[in-house]
Amino acid sequence: MPPIRRSKRMQAGPQPNHGHTLSSPNPARKPPKPSYMRRTTDSDANLKTPLLSLPRELFDEIIAHLSPTAKVCLTLTCKAALHAIGTAAWKEFKRNYQPYQPSDLTLYELLHRDLPSLEYCPHCGILHPPLKPPHAHRTTKFTKACFGQEASMDSWPQTPLGGYSVVLFHIGQAFNSRPDDLSQNPAVDLFNGDFTVSQGPLHYRLRSSARWIDRSLVLKQEYHLRPSGLLTAEHITTLPLRICAHLTTSTSPALETYHTKGSSNGPLLTHAIATAFPDTHRHGVAKADTFRKPAPSEEAQMIASEQEAGFIFRCRSCPTKFRVEYSASDGGQLNITAWHCFGREIYKTLEYWKMFVRREAPNLGPKKRNSEFYVKSRSIPDFLVGA
Repeated sequence: MPPIRRSKRMQAGPQPNHGHTLSSPNPARKPPKPSYMRRTTDSDANLKTPLLSLPRELFDEIIAHLSPTAKVCLTLTCKAALHAIGTAAWKEFKRNYQPYQPSDLTLYELLHRDLPSLEYCPHCGILHPPLKPPHAHRTTKFTKACFGQEASMDSWPQTPLGGYSVVLFHIGQAFNSRPDDLSQNPAVDLFNGDFTVSQGPLHYRLRSSARWIDRSLVLKQEYHLRPSGLLTAEHITTLPLRICAHLTTSTSPALETYHTKGSSNGPLLTHAIATAFPDTHRHGVAKADTFRKPAPSEEAQMIASEQEAGFIFRCRSCPTKFRVEYSASDGGQLNITAWHCFGREIYKTLEYWKMFVRREAPNLGPKKRNSEFYVKSRSIPDFLVGA
């Protein structure tokens, strides 16, 4: 017969019963001692603080008088406090949290006491470094989380050396600090910028400013382009240059999707630049069949511009106007001035902003798409551009 296997408990022999008998299963116990905070490690310096050294009963009595927001802040101080209070404080906080409740300090206001160098972002709901003005704003992991795909209205060009980028939060700042007296068309210093870069044979300079004109916020951008040699229209139209989501000199095809199949760029900006040059400097410009057929409003502007010097063009899909001028001095220089209107009230800005931001991706439908390949004629009120 095979040997009978005995369990480890049986092999160890009879176990001591420590005074317990079947007739007395519950022996007398000593009186309970006060329940102090549970200590994870004796070396934890947080456990030596007066609050965490109190008996559990007294600690719970103190915590019961705190608001849900204050409890959450206390759990963020250290692991010992989080262990003592528990995660139930977060559930209570999320259930009752009101961001702008005047009777109680909000969470970000309490946290901001310890982080004065940071600012609360209402878009992503976290504290992070203050948003920089347009001339210094860059896309970072914070701005991506805050503003998503509709983040910014980027001005050409964006280089590692710098650039100019406006986000909707900048517009909100301007409206929040709008002066009472707008009769003198006051300037908005937040939008001031002056950026210079060399790109190939061209020296490019962008100067930006903004004013309250006829009670509307109008952003003015001046593009100055001059070459190292003789400037021709080909230097500009092959960049490509972009002044809004719908106006560019690009001849690149659209992404091949259901909504953009067979689409091509419009000719308005390229025509405005080419006709600003003398006839002898217009060689190298893309032919008319490279672009889509101009809309009736665009065709009327193209005809009028040939008869009027300094003609101001207008985008048919967003509140943008522009003027193109050529200077023959010093080998030639092209000056393009663009004006972008954000309206008189912030609710109009929210409507216009969707028109300004370029959105071109394969998974976007016609309601989300906004680019030179999907241009819609919109009825937009006229606006003044000032001097």
